[in-house]
Amino acid sequence: MDDDNTFVDKQWGKELCETMRPLGVKWFTETDITVADDEELLELMHRAGCRQVLIGLESPKRGPLEGIEMHANRKAFWNPRYADAVERIQSHGVTVNGCFILGLDGQDTSAFAEILDFATTHGLYDVQVTVLTAFPGTPLYCRLLREGRILQPGRWDLCTLFDVNFQPAPLTPDELRQGLYWLAERLYNADATRQRRKKFYTQWRDGQHPKAVGMEVES
Repeated sequence: MDDDNTFVDKQWGKELCETMRPLGVKWFTETDITVADDEELLELMHRAGCRQVLIGLESPKRGPLEGIEMHANRKAFWNPRYADAVERIQSHGVTVNGCFILGLDGQDTSAFAEILDFATTHGLYDVQVTVLTAFPGTPLYCRLLREGRILQPGRWDLCTLFDVNFQPAPLTPDELRQGLYWLAERLYNADATRQRRKKFYTQWRDGQHPKAVGMEVES
């Protein structure tokens, strides 16, 4: 898997922010956690109106990330830095929409609580959870089909990111479905959302950004 990444070239990203800054617009984009390594870029992003970045974290634990990328193993390598990176980005007033995939090989029933704990503890402003989806014709689909793990071959109508059309390992399909329901109920209720976002405002204040008090961020 390869993600969209606006800031894969950090210098180009800085130039983009300088161009966006005079426009006075608020915007959202996709990137990876390495933006957290560049303080200048984070400052420019906030000044330019970037109010959220979507980052594919996929799993709070490293094991399920091994081998999920086609040409590299970056996410497994970056995994130990996830918590620090999220907090550093959000301390600059840029919220993180953390994305997780359910059903990766090696995820057991503990994965649902681990995702909930990570999102809550580190104050992810927004969270996206989806089910591993093998689209017909992709390398993932071909591998799972070869392994006899596609439940209903050719079913494009089940490629919704929320339906389960494969045999996960070690979970059963029903455990994966029920885990998704369990996690969604606890991630997206009003109290949980409020607590996560409260944590974000604390992170920004702790980052000593004087404009943090009274800040409003569009969802």
